[in-house]
Amino acid sequence: MMKLLPFILLPCLVFSCRQQSAPTAADFYAMGDKMEEEARGKKLPSTFEEFIAHPEYRNTRDVWYGSALADYAPAQSHVEVLLEEQRGRLYIGGRIAMDFPVCSGRIGGQETPVGSFRISQKVREYRSNRYGSFMSADGKRVVERNISADDTPPPGAVFEGADMPYWMRFNGPIGMHVGKVQRETDSHGCVRIPEEACSILFDKLAVGSRVIVR
Repeated sequence: MMKLLPFILLPCLVFSCRQQSAPTAADFYAMGDKMEEEARGKKLPSTFEEFIAHPEYRNTRDVWYGSALADYAPAQSHVEVLLEEQRGRLYIGGRIAMDFPVCSGRIGGQETPVGSFRISQKVREYRSNRYGSFMSADGKRVVERNISADDTPPPGAVFEGADMPYWMRFNGPIGMHVGKVQRETDSHGCVRIPEEACSILFDKLAVGSRVIVR
């Protein structure tokens, strides 16, 4: 009986391997939800230097808040977006005020553009006119998610732009806004930011504030 065991297990192992599949969009959103939950109430290093020196700095969804957040000086405030680290930093009066996770454009054609820009528009409640979902005619049911306004809608469906709160446009159609923040590039080019950080940016920055992407 023992000699037959490897032959009995082999088909099971093969079947198990075949059952594995690539992560879906739902998997990535679930991962983002889990990271968001874990970040709440988490004790963080007291200094910025300790925070960025942590081995998990690149992967964490944590937000670091500095004493400079007490200041309000839009003319002296700017944001840096670090694409390799997938992190953003708010500076107020030359001091680091906040370090936060971001999710930038997908590699392979939808990358977030690199350069120095200025915020040209701020809208508290904003919807994309380019990406979103097909909804039922009554607007109560999602027919198809993550589509472009150029796609052909199923019969009876209408396009509804994706919700993008705290919208801050800085380069043509590209802007910063609230969205799901995985720890890899995943957007159509915009910079997604957790709501707790994006709401602060919206309050601390003004039209004309600088955004540096590098």
